[in-house]
Amino acid sequence: MGFIQNFGFLEKYTRADSPSKGIWHLIGIVGSACFIIMMSYSIRKRFSFMVDVGSLRSWLDVHMFLGIVGTILTTTHTTYKFGGLVSISFWCMVIVASSGLLGRYLYGWIPHQVSGKELEMEEIRAYLEASDQQMQDALGKDPQIVNYYDRISSPPGSDQDNAVVAIFKMFFYDLANTLLIGKIWVELMSDKTMPTSVKKQLFSMIREKNNMLRSRNFLSTAQRLLHYWHVFHKPLAVMMFIVMFIHIIVWYLFGAHEI
Repeated sequence: MGFIQNFGFLEKYTRADSPSKGIWHLIGIVGSACFIIMMSYSIRKRFSFMVDVGSLRSWLDVHMFLGIVGTILTTTHTTYKFGGLVSISFWCMVIVASSGLLGRYLYGWIPHQVSGKELEMEEIRAYLEASDQQMQDALGKDPQIVNYYDRISSPPGSDQDNAVVAIFKMFFYDLANTLLIGKIWVELMSDKTMPTSVKKQLFSMIREKNNMLRSRNFLSTAQRLLHYWHVFHKPLAVMMFIVMFIHIIVWYLFGAHEI
């Protein structure tokens, strides 16, 4: 490893066991930058002047990517020493990053426009009706085609379930429906009586119908769970940033190596 440490710009970053020394300090700076940049998602989400700057879903994906990368880099920066005030920020970061995966999953249950506006129930129903009509117009009413298309259904969500039960119901529904979609794909590809172009078009429509049925029947449940998630997620994220900035300011003002 010695030749790597003495190569190029790494030459000045000697091995050290302290987060404030060597390359660990540089990793901490990059990790903090990831967290700061990822908050541009909040600007895109809340300010109308950025409504045309990419889809909100793409911004959310970048937000999550930077959050994961920032968490990995910051954990490396600590050299696995968790103590003092900064440990509050670290554990908040771990919980925020972990819960972010759940938040992204719940977000996927709610259909959005490109602008980020959630679709209302009536808009979802209208989309489903239009999709059914489009399928008939494009592929006709062949019983074999209709049989494939009508195999997609979705059980209604329940607003009476508590949060944990509701999440498990949604997860197991997703798992079962993913297996069903896969089974339909295999059967379609094995069907010798249907042209390949029709198979692909039909399968695309089946997936669209599945996504919208999923959203329609679990919309209120997903919205309720996402509200609970925000109540849990946001305060921890704010705490993480407050302690992180205190840590950075104290280090640069006083040259403190540990706080």
